[in-house]
This record gives sequence, C-alpha cells and structure tokens, in this order.
Amino acid sequence: MDVPAEARSGDPAPVRSRLDSLTGLRFFAALAVFALHSLSFGQHTWAIAVFTAGTTGVSFFFIVSGFVMSWTARPGDTARAFYQRRFARIYPAYAVAWALSIAFIVVDGRRPAAVDLLPLTLIQSWVPSEAVYWAANAVFWTLSCEAFFYLVFPVLHRFVARWRSSRLAIALAVALLTIEVVAVIGFLVGDGPISRWFVTVFPVTRLLEFFVGMLLGTLAVRGVRWRPPAPAVLALVAVAFLAANHVPQSFRDVAVTAVPFALLVWTAAQWDITQRRSLLRWRPVVLLGAWSYAFYLVHTLAMRAAFEVLDRAGWEKESLQGGPLLVAVLGALLLALLAAYALHRVVEVPMERLLRPRAAARR
Repeated sequence: MDVPAEARSGDPAPVRSRLDSLTGLRFFAALAVFALHSLSFGQHTWAIAVFTAGTTGVSFFFIVSGFVMSWTARPGDTARAFYQRRFARIYPAYAVAWALSIAFIVVDGRRPAAVDLLPLTLIQSWVPSEAVYWAANAVFWTLSCEAFFYLVFPVLHRFVARWRSSRLAIALAVALLTIEVVAVIGFLVGDGPISRWFVTVFPVTRLLEFFVGMLLGTLAVRGVRWRPPAPAVLALVAVAFLAANHVPQSFRDVAVTAVPFALLVWTAAQWDITQRRSLLRWRPVVLLGAWSYAFYLVHTLAMRAAFEVLDRAGWEKESLQGGPLLVAVLGALLLALLAAYALHRVVEVPMERLLRPRAAARR
C-alpha cells in the first residue's frame, strides 16, 4: 500500500517515469476494500455477490508496493536510509489513525485492552489470533505485513537486481505458482482461524505478492516493454474479481486475482513508462490515489461514525436497505474522503518531509 514517494523526491539516480497510473489504480483498490466493509452495515442483496472480494484490494496494494520499491530503488542506497524513508512515509499517519481508533473504542463505551497497543509495534500479523491481528482497527494488520516487506526488501533487492531477465521471469512464474499452492494448502486444511491466518494474514505468505511486484518492477527497470492488450487485461481483472466472490476463502483473497492483478500492474506501469495516454493519470484520479493510504487507514472509522449518526437519528443501521442504504454508504464514503484528505495534508505529507533523511530532504 505505498505511493511512489521516491519517484517524486528528485533523487539524482537515473530518472524514471512517474507511475501515476499505478497511483490512480490504488484508489480503486482502496474503494474495493471500502465496499467490502460497507457490507457490515444494513441489509445488502446483490452487493454481497459483487464486493465480498473487496479483500483482493489488499493484494493489489502489495503487488504495487513491490513494483514501486524496485522501480524507485536507488543505486548505492543504504538499508538505513531506506528504512528511514519508509518510516517517514508510513508511520506518522498510521500512529494518528491508531490514536483515532483508540478514541473510537473509548467513545463506544469500551475500555481499550492491552492488545490494542500491539499495532504500534507492527508485529500483530505474526500472531494467529483475530483478537491480536485485528486489534484496535481491523485494517491495521496489512501495515504489519508491509513493515515486514520493507524489512526484507534491501536483502531481496540485492539478489534480484543481479538476476538476468530470464531468471526474473522464471522466479515470477514460481512466485505466482506458489501463491496458488498456498491457497490449495489452506483449502485442504479446511476453513478455520489458523488456515485463514496462514493464507490471508501471515506476512511470509503475503510476501509472495510483494515479491511478484518486485520482479515485475525489476523487469521494467531492465527495459522490458511487453504491452499486453489493455482491454483484455481489464476484462480478465473484472472476471477474476467477480469470480473471487464465489470461491472458497483460501482462493478468494489472493489466488484468483494474483495473475490478473500482476498483468494490470505491469500494463498500467507500461502506460506511464512509454508515456501513453491514460485516464488514470487524470489529476483528480491521481490525487485520490495519493490519498488512498490515508483513506485506507480511516475509512472504517468514518463508516462507523456515519452509521452511528444515522442510528442515533432513528435510522437503524442494521435495517437500512435500498435507496436509504445507498445514500448512507455514499455519505460514509464522502466522510472517509474528507478525513483522508485531512490526514494526508496535515500529517502524512509534512511528517514525511520532516522525518526523511536530510540529504533526501534537501533534494
């Protein structure tokens, strides 16, 4: 879930294209996650058959993150400088979102538990318990995975950057196949808390998607310019997303959409690298994509706040349906966007500038 901040930093390394189309796509991935979580309120009908697969938005984030990290990697960069940039980019907004989540718990009349402190350490996804990896705010587990990806990136990139394109392609095929193997293992074990954690939350298994993105990004850096037909890729993504709603959970969250999403990330990046026209580079879409990290952090809080207001006004959130439910969801979406804009402008951007390494800040 990472915006290409390095691509905007003015680094003296070889200039590479801004990946604005990928940034724009990130908003739609975040919107899919929002749609999934909106199913918790009201009485939905057809939406359940369409947006249960909103969990795949996280998979898209992970692939994009790996691609961007490889695309923006700096020759001679140190692990320390990389970690400092990632911390500056990710943690301040995350800490504020955590504080807001704790405030919501208190306002809700509950007492925060000790486990609600764990998300601050970014290790919650290593514990196979929903009470732990969903602590404070159920969306925070993905940041625990991202923290692990960033931790291992300097080591992985050191090896991947030396591989020939043929080896990169083989590794890509193996990684995508391994994603399917993980889903099969989860299916054979049977649906249960440990199986769901292993397939969906465990940072090591989710590293596969980040690694896929890394390999794609490295191939792009090497100058590989294969361009699959965009309409076919978009159609494949749409079919895979709809199909993911109707398969066992072990396949739904990652396996069904892994290849289509990898193709989509590659295709969108090629649009930017080759300077082809793309509606995703339209400024409003890019801005929404830039807010997508903040949007992801606060969208469930905004949703809870919006539906709580309706509930207290006499509109029971559990019984909403049809037009009133649609209006409520759109209202929650607007509130989430406003909150995301505020978090992005007030915390995310200024704190990143403040905390980045001094050499990077001067450039």
